[in-house]
Amino acid sequence: MTIFGQSRLTRITYAVLLLLMFCFDFAKDPIERLIMAEHDQAARELMAPRTGTAVGGEVSGKNMPLMFKGQEELVKQVAASGRKPTAEDMQNFRAMAAKGAIQMAMGTGAGDAETAKLVARRSFFETLYMVAAIAMTAITIVGLLYMVSSRLRDIGWSQYLLWLLLAPVFLPRFFAIPLPTLAIQGITCFFYGMLLVLAFIPGEDSSPPARYKLAQPTSAKRRPGQFGRLGTQ
Repeated sequence: MTIFGQSRLTRITYAVLLLLMFCFDFAKDPIERLIMAEHDQAARELMAPRTGTAVGGEVSGKNMPLMFKGQEELVKQVAASGRKPTAEDMQNFRAMAAKGAIQMAMGTGAGDAETAKLVARRSFFETLYMVAAIAMTAITIVGLLYMVSSRLRDIGWSQYLLWLLLAPVFLPRFFAIPLPTLAIQGITCFFYGMLLVLAFIPGEDSSPPARYKLAQPTSAKRRPGQFGRLGTQ
């Protein structure tokens, strides 16, 4: 079984990538909070009364609170008729309020550029949040697979250990397996502990080469009738 070809990571390279992965993991939450803060700010500005979305005026010489255009017209019609508002009038008033709020939130029927701009901004950060969450999860999974697989290959261990190390962490998340808090903490400690242990195990090619003893030369015995220096074998 092979994954990521024949890539290998030495202890130093693996330790550097592991540190970067830890930093990236801690940065996920602030990134998501920042995106949602911009989204919520756009939503608050969108729901706030503005010119063109909510209006106010005078009816029978009295100042009226801010209301949507349809509501204002209905109030003026009831006031001009001189009658008391009926249950049907109140139901229409509430229906127009709900319709105006939905139109303002969704940006449909927005008559001014400010509302359309805020709707586009809120939609952008809503989409960006989902894309960022998916992208950061993918980076984490692919990064861990590459790091652990390459480190195991450098150590000389079987690649099947990769799934043994990662399965306890990823399986409960993918299949939504309910686990007690103590079990989650134990799995997390085991996972990060094994990642740290891999950074200290020497690679398969990093052990010092074996030393071989050279054979000592032996003196040849003098043959009968041999003259001169003795040769060596």
